[in-house]
Amino acid sequence: MKLKCLIVDDEPIARDLIASYIEKVDRLEVVAMSGDAFQALNILHEQPIDIMFLDIQMPSLTGLDMLKTLDRKPQVILTTAYSEFGAESYEYGVTDYLLKPITFERFMKAVNKILIPQAQGKELVAEAPKAQEHDFIFFKADKKIYKFNFEDLLFFQGSGNYVKVFTKSEKPLMVLEKLSALQEKLPADDFARIHKSYLIQVKQIQHVSGNRVFIEGHEIPIGQVYREELLRRLGEG
Repeated sequence: MKLKCLIVDDEPIARDLIASYIEKVDRLEVVAMSGDAFQALNILHEQPIDIMFLDIQMPSLTGLDMLKTLDRKPQVILTTAYSEFGAESYEYGVTDYLLKPITFERFMKAVNKILIPQAQGKELVAEAPKAQEHDFIFFKADKKIYKFNFEDLLFFQGSGNYVKVFTKSEKPLMVLEKLSALQEKLPADDFARIHKSYLIQVKQIQHVSGNRVFIEGHEIPIGQVYREELLRRLGEG
């Protein structure tokens, strides 16, 4: 039997990322998602939930305040962009505390704390995305298929179901694909999400100033959620 998961986060991108990770694990299924803590409380009262992925910082009611209202709660894995809540969160008996941006490997470490005991010590086998075996990618646009070497890619700008591809030599190319889906196709060691709408190739960075990254004359904003991880990768965190 699959464990029923509820995802509570006011950011649609964050909800979609956790949902995509859950889909990779045979023993988990998403039964509900919500961007509002009050709505999530109703869901918990209306149907059985085994695991709740809960964001801490949300409007109207925080994740920690929500936990205070629950007499009986499912297994809880907290998600947040703020590391200062770590110590306090464990006072609520949560299973784990995930700091955004969340990798699949870190996600699996958290859910295994629930799944391994349920399997009576039998390790859950879940394959991480396969490593890239090539140094190029194909994009379909304008009824054509374009090939780009990774070294020629600068950054990507997402907008809904579309991504604008910026390269060294070509004019920007508009591709029908979500930025989160594209990110999974690229080597994580070389590319980094720095904003909900931007994915960059790290080695193309010319300099960072304040909350901006500069690449080949382009000024790209750094989202607060992603800043700490970017600085860590650049050796400044």
